[in-house]
Amino acid sequence: MSAGMIWLAALNGIVSLVSTGFAIVAAVRPSALSHEKTPTGGERFYAWMYSVRGVPLGLLGCAVPFVASGPVSALVLITAAVVQAGDAVIGARRREIRMTVGPAVAGVVHVITAMAVAAP
Repeated sequence: MSAGMIWLAALNGIVSLVSTGFAIVAAVRPSALSHEKTPTGGERFYAWMYSVRGVPLGLLGCAVPFVASGPVSALVLITAAVVQAGDAVIGARRREIRMTVGPAVAGVVHVITAMAVAAP
């Protein structure tokens, strides 16, 4: 693995772990992301649904550039990028700059990493 690829994989790992952290926070304290004083049962339910998907995808997206290359690895990272794009749209609809910019940057990092690992 070249030095540039190591840096890119590390950056991808960081954005993946940050995303995973937010998924864990959503499960543990849903009000931290929704800014509601008392989360409803439905809000807690959807936070857990988000987390049960977000944590494994975040961990997989973190690990894949270090352990494999090729089209399947690229597909994992493109999937993560699509998820981040969805999160950015949700943040934009809520008019929350951090919930928009953070996922957008993470999505771009995932796409660039996907292009790098796609080539054998």
